[in-house]
Amino acid sequence: MLKNITTLFALTFILISCETTAPITNSMTYEELELDASTMSTKLDINIVELDPGLSGSDEVDRENGLWPELRRAEARRFAVKMMRSLNETNAFANVAVTTNAEFLTDIVIEGTIQESNGEDVHLLINAKDSTGKPIIKNKLYKHRTSEYFYQNIRNKGKDPFDVVYRSIAGDIIKELKKRDLEEIELVTDLRFAQKLNEMEFDESLDVENGRYSLGFVPAMNDPMFIRAQNVQLKDAQFKNEMQKHYISFTDTMDESYKIWQEAALTASKQKREAQRAAAGKAILGALIVAAAASSSSSSDNYDYSAGAQTAALLGAGLIASAVGDAREAKVHESTINEVSKSFDGEIAPKVVEMEDLQVKLEGNIQNQFDQWQTILVDIYESESSQTNEFEIL
Repeated sequence: MLKNITTLFALTFILISCETTAPITNSMTYEELELDASTMSTKLDINIVELDPGLSGSDEVDRENGLWPELRRAEARRFAVKMMRSLNETNAFANVAVTTNAEFLTDIVIEGTIQESNGEDVHLLINAKDSTGKPIIKNKLYKHRTSEYFYQNIRNKGKDPFDVVYRSIAGDIIKELKKRDLEEIELVTDLRFAQKLNEMEFDESLDVENGRYSLGFVPAMNDPMFIRAQNVQLKDAQFKNEMQKHYISFTDTMDESYKIWQEAALTASKQKREAQRAAAGKAILGALIVAAAASSSSSSDNYDYSAGAQTAALLGAGLIASAVGDAREAKVHESTINEVSKSFDGEIAPKVVEMEDLQVKLEGNIQNQFDQWQTILVDIYESESSQTNEFEIL
């Protein structure tokens, strides 16, 4: 009987000691990443798609689940911008931009989903592939837990507690690209862009099978039609760079408020998690003690054993009652997280942005303008010559 109780106690200890998120401890520094990438033959362009916020599609359901939709949508942009800055910091890539979807052609596209973000934990599910369609990162979950000690350390002032996640993503991309033909990836990107503008002219330039692109008939580098397509491609890059100002402004404007939320949410999230764990531990332990007491009482004729069983039963009942109190405390902390998130809601509404490209006016939010831009690329191509025309975005 004693052996069984010991086993039950050991199992309980394991259950209440488990942590779902551990900190990343093996990421490289930016200096190490730059050195690691120094052997790459060329620098590629990267598009980071605004992250999927991981919401249900119903704000009401999300709020019931303890999520604040507007805050999570803001994080979807913020995390993408943070990733962009991290990739730029490595000096391993050419042009890194944030876009609204994966349809904008470039050498590498990164997509991701926020699975968890509560100030203490961040879980990002990441996919990345090059323009040939070959995966670079495939469904990899990056998880990191920070602590209040990060904020207490004066050396971390101004730093992002989850920068280690972005460095880990950068490291994985660099590691994989060092194995690939980067010049071929660049050429495939150029030809896919040219094919998008003039499918008939570049129909045989690429072979496509199961979503993978390989080189077919490659036009001469001085082919006038190819040069025209490359000129439009330069304008597309200029447009994307212009749009980065809005992403950066959005992130910088919310930065101070977000950091206040992040630090407060970390404390509330940790207290909530610890309260939940304590409640679960006490409930399990209480139930096990009650069960052990019942077993002891029914299997023994000894008076002292029976008295011990009654005492154990009372102890178990007390632990279960205490667990109820801890669960209520957890609810309080969950409410705190929701209230902090709610206070942020009014500060992150989309802005209306106007841009002019000669006679073309792009209006609406970033998504609208990206979509409108894509519709006029063919018009720009048709008006192009083999010379690079002056181009200005106001």
